[in-house]
Amino acid sequence: MGTVFFLAGISEMINYTSFMAIFNSRIGTQYLPMMYLIEAILLPLEGWLLSFFSQRIAKPKFMLGLYSFFISIGLLNGIVLLVFRYAGIQWIGFYILLFLASNFVVRQQTLLMWSTAFDLCPTQQAKRVMPIFVLAAIVGGIIAGVISSTLAPLLGPELLYMLAAVLLLLGLPNFWRSIKQYLLPLTFNKSGENEVKETVSSLYYLKQTLRSPFLLTVIGIMTLMPAVYFLIEYQYFTSAQEVFTTESELTSFYGLMVIVLFCAALLLQLFATRLMDWLGASNTIFAITIIFLGCFLFVSFLVSSEMALVAVSIGYSLIYLLLYYFAEPSYQFFFKMLPIQHRDGFRYTAQGIAASAGILLGSLVSMLHSEAGISLTWQAVIGTCLAVALVMLAWGARHLYIKELVRFLEVSTDAAKDFLSEFLESMKHERVRRTLMEQLKQSDETVQRFTLELLSSQPDPVFSKSLWEYVMLHKDERRALGIAAIHPDGWRELASETMEELLQDHDENVRAIAYRQLFATNSEVASSIENRVEAARTDESMLVKAEAWRSMEESSVLLDDLRRMLGEGMESAVLASQIIGERKLHSLYFDVMMCLLSQTTIVKLNAVSAMGKMGGSEVVSSLMELLVGADKELRLAIEEALIEGGADGMPELVRFISSPNDEIWRTAVSVANAIGSDQEIREIVVPSCIQRLQALSASHAVTARIEAMNKPEWTGLAKARVEEMTGYILDTIWTIMIRFGDERSIPQLRRAVEDPDEEIRDHGLEILSEGLGNSKLDSTLLAFYRERAYTEGKSSRKQSTESFEGEVTDPWLQALAVKSGAAEGGVLLMNNWEYLSALDKIVFLKQVSLFQEISIEELGRVASIAHEKTYHDGEFLIKQGEASQAIIIIIEGHVEVSGKNEDGTEGTIGVLGSKQTIGEAGLFDDLPSLVSAEVLFDQARVLEIEGAEAARLVRLYPDIGIGLLRSISQRLRALEHMLLKLG
Repeated sequence: MGTVFFLAGISEMINYTSFMAIFNSRIGTQYLPMMYLIEAILLPLEGWLLSFFSQRIAKPKFMLGLYSFFISIGLLNGIVLLVFRYAGIQWIGFYILLFLASNFVVRQQTLLMWSTAFDLCPTQQAKRVMPIFVLAAIVGGIIAGVISSTLAPLLGPELLYMLAAVLLLLGLPNFWRSIKQYLLPLTFNKSGENEVKETVSSLYYLKQTLRSPFLLTVIGIMTLMPAVYFLIEYQYFTSAQEVFTTESELTSFYGLMVIVLFCAALLLQLFATRLMDWLGASNTIFAITIIFLGCFLFVSFLVSSEMALVAVSIGYSLIYLLLYYFAEPSYQFFFKMLPIQHRDGFRYTAQGIAASAGILLGSLVSMLHSEAGISLTWQAVIGTCLAVALVMLAWGARHLYIKELVRFLEVSTDAAKDFLSEFLESMKHERVRRTLMEQLKQSDETVQRFTLELLSSQPDPVFSKSLWEYVMLHKDERRALGIAAIHPDGWRELASETMEELLQDHDENVRAIAYRQLFATNSEVASSIENRVEAARTDESMLVKAEAWRSMEESSVLLDDLRRMLGEGMESAVLASQIIGERKLHSLYFDVMMCLLSQTTIVKLNAVSAMGKMGGSEVVSSLMELLVGADKELRLAIEEALIEGGADGMPELVRFISSPNDEIWRTAVSVANAIGSDQEIREIVVPSCIQRLQALSASHAVTARIEAMNKPEWTGLAKARVEEMTGYILDTIWTIMIRFGDERSIPQLRRAVEDPDEEIRDHGLEILSEGLGNSKLDSTLLAFYRERAYTEGKSSRKQSTESFEGEVTDPWLQALAVKSGAAEGGVLLMNNWEYLSALDKIVFLKQVSLFQEISIEELGRVASIAHEKTYHDGEFLIKQGEASQAIIIIIEGHVEVSGKNEDGTEGTIGVLGSKQTIGEAGLFDDLPSLVSAEVLFDQARVLEIEGAEAARLVRLYPDIGIGLLRSISQRLRALEHMLLKLG
């Protein structure tokens, strides 16, 4: 798309300068207002037609068709112009059509370019590439100016016009390729993500717009801005034609002005974003209107002098740049507070009204000179009056914007919070401040907390007095939140008596935040601060002690305190780990490592996080080795910690990218993708991904050998394991693909190439064959999916069963091969004994409904915490009236579930057998069991998973939780049935 923007930038400006030179020299600038009037009448029809076709033609086809239509108009008009030139034909009617058609192309080409760019990359990634597109278009405009000014005398405007169409044609292949790669994947029908949108008529938006003073004011601004632009443009063309009498001179001058214009645009682009962020939307519009007014005042004084062309050219250039590069983007902020599902409806309604009205007003004022005969000076004076009206509207819009913002605040939603924190950063308005303080007086505590959190995100000394008053009135959690929201300047001015009161408050949260604010402001002398730190360190509250440890210089006292806390375990170890991580206390690295041996999950997870914040190659090595046998929760914590460590760990991480262990490889690649450079991804990660995907053929060979042994139970597990491996390898590779492409279209493309519908799948493969950023990954994925499509439905028996020893690195597959007899040798047996011992449990667990949906890898962890026990006839697994917090899975035997009510009546709820579970209800409370579970007939073998581990399984694997609820539901139905019988 960068090439497309570059070529389109050249084409657009060459088209504009050439057709305007032709029209102005052959028809005359006095007819420009009439042409603008015709355009104003045609614009609503143009918009309706484009809207009509866009709703009835697939988006990619519509965009490509519109682009091709622009080329066709340019080529057709260019041919006619050349015929007229060499045949000596002059026809006024054609030049009118040329003006309207060419203006349509210039206007809609710009809209098409930007809408395409936003559709292709509307994510955070787009924010990085959009300036590049803008820069490409601006550079194209500069080149267009050079071409127009130098080649116009040699070629004439007719050939220049034809050249514009040819340049647009050169961009067609890239335009189509961009749509095919990035937009088409978003339009697949069978993705299962069709959005249901509320259908609202255009009349609804029109009615609501007319009822809103804010939107009407916005429409007024959007109308007057283009109106004054068309007026200054008319004066510019008229003044230029009075100086340059020939077509070639006029075209050359236009080209020179385009160079100046786009060089200025290039300079503006360097600081445009920061300027808009600093001013805010409404202030940006107001500032632009002031400059518009200044331009017209400047032109009014000089338009009748010898400096007319210079004055008008400067005014025209400034207004053009400010309108198209500042004002139009700022318009969008006015619609930001509207409901997202209706935002576009209001936006397009406002733009439709304003575009037509703006051109109409601009053309009517321009006609005062061309038709009524008033001078350019008086016309400039009228433009000055319009600019004054524009300034007044912008001032009014600014206040209405604040009013809408205040109304938006009163909703007290997360969306409002996010929006207002951005707003407060760039615009400090008294009305907003006053409204925020009013929110603190609300009786609703939720509203108060919301406002305090908002103020905490953007501390402002203006609020300090009001916040201190609020703090003094409250004694609960809101008191602590209020202190946290006070700006450091407000804390420095605090009376010493009030400070002492807060530092000795009975609420530990208040004391902790008060000490934090005190230490952050350094408002006391050094000796006093040391005393404060020591007082906090000896406080009875752990939270207050933590504030002292955060502020103390690294010393033996601090290190001893934190070591002691780590040794105490539980909450103390968690807090100590957090502080060590925040302060990057490498002296305690090995002490934190010892916490990894803790049996308490939260202690282990916080230790991992602290190590990640310390960073370094040693941390990478320790955490990567911890991955072997880690569950999902720990694996995610390790991945986040390694990413937190940053790019410094990349050299050590490279060693693990080539690891044969799949868990280590998967994490290493994911972390490298987050912290590595593009070059490192291309040179290290991509080859590893390709090798991993290609190695899957060896895994299929293992499955074929196991199936050949006629062992269905092992064959099923092997196939399931290969599918799991394929899934996470593909997940990892497609994540890397996003690094080189777009994060919306690439997941859609993956769904397409994996779709069961052959037509959609072939369509996705065709797009993949075009290449999406990294040719090696593209070709490897393409080969994989084509091979999978070819072999789909075929028996694995027909696949190669050649020797695979040394090729397959997955321990589960190796263990399955040994267990089934498909592999021999002591090496595999010795390396995989722990996996071999778990396989029998896994085969059984896979048949239990609770565990059917989780992977072989996760089942291995379940097997490691499931202890096998044997109960004899008459023994109780669970006794009524006693607490039981274990899930019991029956391997073989029978267990009677019964209960006794208050009057001694005993009843049997049911008899459970193999693959059924009991004890699920005890996981959710500590109450005594309402039923007993007793062994019947000889003995029963069971697997027991103790309470804490079982509860963790439910948290990590939601499918197990759903299965537990289903099991409890069935048990309740059985109980209801028994009660009905007893009744």
